[in-house]
Amino acid sequence: MKKILEVIFIIGLSFFINLILDILIDKTIKIRNKKKVRTFLIFVKKIKKFTIYALAFFTSLSLFDLFNSFSLTVLSGLGIGSVVLGLAAQESLKNFFGSITIVFGNPFEVGDFIECPSEGISGTVEDITMRHTVIRTIYNRSVIIPNSLMNSLVVENYSYNNQELVKAVDYLISYETDMDKAIEIIKDELKKVYTINPKGSNKFVEYPYVRVSSWEDAGINIRAWVWGKDNDNVFENIYTLNYNIKKRFQENNIEIPYPRIKVVK
Repeated sequence: MKKILEVIFIIGLSFFINLILDILIDKTIKIRNKKKVRTFLIFVKKIKKFTIYALAFFTSLSLFDLFNSFSLTVLSGLGIGSVVLGLAAQESLKNFFGSITIVFGNPFEVGDFIECPSEGISGTVEDITMRHTVIRTIYNRSVIIPNSLMNSLVVENYSYNNQELVKAVDYLISYETDMDKAIEIIKDELKKVYTINPKGSNKFVEYPYVRVSSWEDAGINIRAWVWGKDNDNVFENIYTLNYNIKKRFQENNIEIPYPRIKVVK
């Protein structure tokens, strides 16, 4: 009975320690509201829980004489067992060390918007566990990638160093259209969407930055560089521009070429 009470005490103590550490970590995350700190502490929180309960389990077993005598037998076969276990858990170990590389190497963090071009995956990093990385796509689906694979992928991090983002957007107009007028309208609408010059726009000749990019079979391609504070903001600006530019083109008789079928009887 005494040993059973000791086991209950150990389990209760481990639960209490885990709870206190969770509260301290959560408070630290709120106070130090930085992505690097948050990602590291979330990872520590997961390892901490596993470590505490594993120690509690083996400490409880060590209270019983049966386990102590049995442990000698286990230790004698540990050499062969460790080799078998190592082979069986090879993939899990790769993922575990992969997670450590990601957390300490810092290629991306929880909350970053990333893209893996080779896999055709893009979205916001939701979680980095001991086994995998969870990415929430723009379609609100969770993509789970093992960390061993994640370490081998080329990753585009749109949130790296909290830089403002820019995307090139093309607008096609017909050859008969007033090209200068079309460029003027696009620049005017860019100024409305993003009233303050972006921090990184000094890399370009001027802002707004609009150029004739190519001559296509269907018409002239005009390229505009659209800025945003983050990935979501860039896309919102693009959506707003597409709507407003279409209306302005229509008002100013600027033709947007599209396929037409002429039926001859």
